Amino acid sequence: MKIYSERWIIKYLLSDHGVCLGLDTKRCSYLFLLSRAGYTAQRRPVGDKVVENLDYEIPLIVAELREERRLSQRAGP
Repeated sequence: MKIYSERWIIKYLLSDHGVCLGLDTKRCSYLFLLSRAGYTAQRRPVGDKVVENLDYEIPLIVAELREERRLSQRAGP
């Protein structure tokens, strides 16, 4: 089961796999994700579409965020 809304300033996704909330501002977007894999809070670029691009599937979103983190740690400062 998935329930989501992209209509308001606070976006939400509720599924059997967890909860995802997004907050859009003029400067950036914030992503809050609670799943079986744990909790994530990230500041994202304005207009970020990671949730939409992964078809609102929390396990895919978690995997993508982990991969982004891994790649950014490899690249260094």
